[in-house]
Amino acid sequence: MSTINKFTIIFLLIAASVGYSLYHKRKLDTYFDASITPILKELPESANLTYFSTGKPLDLMELTKSSNGLLVHFWGTWCAPCEYELPEFLKFSSELEKHDIKVILLAVNDKDAKIKKFMKRFGKLSKNIILVHDKAGLSMKEYGVVKVPETFLFNKSGRNVNKFVGPQDWGLPSYIKRIVSYLGL
Repeated sequence: MSTINKFTIIFLLIAASVGYSLYHKRKLDTYFDASITPILKELPESANLTYFSTGKPLDLMELTKSSNGLLVHFWGTWCAPCEYELPEFLKFSSELEKHDIKVILLAVNDKDAKIKKFMKRFGKLSKNIILVHDKAGLSMKEYGVVKVPETFLFNKSGRNVNKFVGPQDWGLPSYIKRIVSYLGL
């Protein structure tokens, strides 16, 4: 086989590889298109939510306006992935206090006694973390949550800027940077 034929074959293989890569890159770019807006655009009213410790009504929009952002985390004591990620999520949430970001721990489909027992493991929560129990079970429908854990990030004006589906590795430093970046801090 001549040298010219070898170079031709190598060139064709490289051209095919580059073409295939560009095709798949264009296909993947549609998944990460910044112009695609989330289904849940604004913070729902959630008039039925109350502080777990006091039972007083909770105004999420007021919390959002009085801070740099709001993270709403859906979880349950019955959820194994939630139980696994919660210690890291609480540490992560404590770090958000430095950036004046409030965190709502929203327990769903649960009983008060189980929540109390479960949360005793973690001691006192940071001031920016608010434990909430949706006894009526309406918030999942309002947010479009099908399974937990699921986390929403809202900016100061109540606009949904990101959604984290499923358990996350909240211990990674990149999560703090991402949250701060999403909120423009």
